[in-house]
Amino acid sequence: MNELLKAAKQSLSIVETATLKDEEIKMLIRAGMEDLRRQGINTDINNELVKSSIIMFVKANFGNVDIKEKELAQSRYSLMCNNLGLSSDYKECDSDA
Repeated sequence: MNELLKAAKQSLSIVETATLKDEEIKMLIRAGMEDLRRQGINTDINNELVKSSIIMFVKANFGNVDIKEKELAQSRYSLMCNNLGLSSDYKECDSDA
């Protein structure tokens, strides 16, 4: 989580030592991971594509960001999810199968 928090803060242009928005950012990281799981995408945070997707989710939903940046981040997130969802390498294994 700390590595994702650091990357998210960097993408939002927040100084790493600032902690005021950490809880909001962590909540969005968890929500991004849940959204990927909801779509059946593996949430291995050691994978750079998955990590980038989560960061785009955070950027698209974080409070104090320019609306055009939020729209661009949402578009990128959707595109990444579509692409990841098409690859068997990123699909979660169904434990019931």
